[in-house]
Amino acid sequence: MGPPPSPWKGGAGDAWSLAEGWVFLNPGSFGLRLRSVQAHRQKLLEQMEAQPVAFLERVAPSLHEDAVATLSGFIGADAAGIGFVSNATEGVAAVLSSLGLSPGDTVLLGDQAYGAVVAACNWVTRGGVRRVPVSAPVARASDITDAWTAALRDRPTLAIVDHVTSGTAIVQPARDIAQACRAAGVPVLVDGAHAPGMIELEVDEVGADWYAGNLHKWVGAPSGAGFLWTAPPHRDTTRPVALSHDVADGYQAAFRWQGTRDVTPWLTVPHAIGEVRDRWGWPELRAWQRAMATWAGAYAAAELGTCTADASGGAMTAAMTSVALPDSASSAFEDRFALRDAIAARHRVEVAIDELCGRWWMRMSFGGWNTPEDVYAAVAAMQSCLARPDAVAAPV
Repeated sequence: MGPPPSPWKGGAGDAWSLAEGWVFLNPGSFGLRLRSVQAHRQKLLEQMEAQPVAFLERVAPSLHEDAVATLSGFIGADAAGIGFVSNATEGVAAVLSSLGLSPGDTVLLGDQAYGAVVAACNWVTRGGVRRVPVSAPVARASDITDAWTAALRDRPTLAIVDHVTSGTAIVQPARDIAQACRAAGVPVLVDGAHAPGMIELEVDEVGADWYAGNLHKWVGAPSGAGFLWTAPPHRDTTRPVALSHDVADGYQAAFRWQGTRDVTPWLTVPHAIGEVRDRWGWPELRAWQRAMATWAGAYAAAELGTCTADASGGAMTAAMTSVALPDSASSAFEDRFALRDAIAARHRVEVAIDELCGRWWMRMSFGGWNTPEDVYAAVAAMQSCLARPDAVAAPV
């Protein structure tokens, strides 16, 4: 199977502020914003600095309402349950804080859960984290659901499910897992850090008690744009981490004003969503990203003699793919970051390297600027670094 043809007429690379000469295959970490989105936010910042009181107290409230309404339609979520936060990790922290978890409580997480969330849960419960044994590669989504159903029999205090696993890039059956949680009487928070923008999302249909998502990754909004959606039964008790004047005035009021923070990332969300819709179309972008990720994973696995984390043939793949690295990788480099940085320094290629399920994985994620040549370059860079781990990078 060859790489998918680019759908972008006349190219797309100049729409982003990418550094010249770099192969960038890691928007999955911190996202990448269109130049037009950067410019839109800058105008909001200038307006705020020109008259902060007028902007924050008279202009921003209506822009905030527009942002909530736009996001509601985009992610298929009841608008009354949307509260803006900086990122999904902050949304998870708000839930942990609001539930008042303490030592003795237990939180159930998948084996491939995001490290920051695992650390936060371990901290508040003082080691009360339990893991669902789902190892990669994964061949069937039903295997994930079955493992969660079995683990829920011990009735944890809370379950946190990754909609898309960060390190292994697997789109998990969040709706089926949430249904299993409800059947077991366990409240469930879906960590949707990668889902908004990457997949067609219907939060209301997932059936979770809470859903935390990022908007700076695949939606392309500025860093600092995320949301926490809360189901009606929990809106009277769920509050942001920063408690301010309106904490007692209801769910949305509490999230709308969280002290004197920079709200421009939230207010830029409608523009970011609209830019992709008008330039390329969200369904078209998603289809191309999935095709690229599926092809790239198969190509890289064949070249490296390994496998992809999604062993279903692409059924659980969206805009990024993770490929297992040979065992020689972990023995040749001090840690995964040393390998990542060697690839960047020697070859000007940016990929993510993760350690999960007892091995290292190379994750490639795709934006509209990427081409098949980027994948060829990334695989060649990996092969070069593994063959000569002690080589010194040439001056850039």
